[in-house]
Amino acid sequence: MNDKIDLNSRQLTLLISNLLIAKMMFAFPRFLFKTSGNAAWIQAIYVSLLAYILFSASIWFYRYTGNKSILQLAESTGKIPLKIIVALLVTVIITANVATEMRTFTESVKIVLLPKTKTELIMIFFAVTVIIGAYCGFGTLSVINALFFPFCLFFILVMVIVLFPTYNVNNIFPLFGTGAKDIFIKGLRDTSCFTDLLALNLILPHCKDIEMVKKSGRNAILISGTTLVLLCLSYGLTYPYPYSAEFLLVPYQLSRMVRAGEYFQRFEALFEFVWTITQLLYSSIYIFILCNVFQNTFKLRYLRPLIPCTVTALALLSFMPGTVVDLLDSAYGFKQKLIPIAYLLPIVIPIIYIIVEKRRSRSK
Repeated sequence: MNDKIDLNSRQLTLLISNLLIAKMMFAFPRFLFKTSGNAAWIQAIYVSLLAYILFSASIWFYRYTGNKSILQLAESTGKIPLKIIVALLVTVIITANVATEMRTFTESVKIVLLPKTKTELIMIFFAVTVIIGAYCGFGTLSVINALFFPFCLFFILVMVIVLFPTYNVNNIFPLFGTGAKDIFIKGLRDTSCFTDLLALNLILPHCKDIEMVKKSGRNAILISGTTLVLLCLSYGLTYPYPYSAEFLLVPYQLSRMVRAGEYFQRFEALFEFVWTITQLLYSSIYIFILCNVFQNTFKLRYLRPLIPCTVTALALLSFMPGTVVDLLDSAYGFKQKLIPIAYLLPIVIPIIYIIVEKRRSRSK
């Protein structure tokens, strides 16, 4: 990755928004409905606010650390051993996100589009496309994402509006669904959807303006949080609980409900297009970031040779669970354990860095 990437505020905002919303376009809303019933939209507001607070807490330290990533801060305080530990934690978090999405996507494509095609073959084509995307580089991916992602957001907004005739207000009552405890206590585990904010810290050294990073991160949370609330509210108004907790892909199920005249009755085909491009961008961006973490941690000269190896390893790892349901359930439980790490790394490492630097300045 170049020392400086010429990203403007819009590109950075849409890039982080894509990393956050990609999971919302798949199976994540289902877990909200399983936790709090048709009050999932309230839980979506709740977890979005928590993510905003935690992100604001982490960026507060930027005034003391500048535009250094947690990897650079770890190297400054604990030398190479601490840097390797932090890099391994980051790798586990990214791997849990990307491997899950890769398998979920290929299984969903098989169910929705290619029922007679083997999942392994779909994964091969997907992996090759992701490798090509990652080879394009971070700057190119950011530009492509900035061109496409507004269309994704527009698609979701149109879908929510067009479904208005199917809404039944009675479906979201009782207002707190399965109970306030489920929303505000058990719902804490669903903040895993926003752990992708860690990626913003990893690309921090390569951005020219720290204020732009702060603004883009906050705007990305606002955009993705609003999207999640709209999807959950639209779905809850359309399907009563507990029926609403049965479907695996909430946005896809909503797209199947759209009917606009006699000649436009396959809105899900447009969803599948948006869905595919979003996932390809998500995976390609993360593969590049992950390879950059390896390169910086182990002082490697070249980054691109790592890309095919990384994609292959993640694809094989994603097939370890027998079924996609087993994968989602196991990954969901695993991500719950990673939530504290993902949110605390950008806070704890800067604190350690500040303490060490103050001691060093006093000893001089």
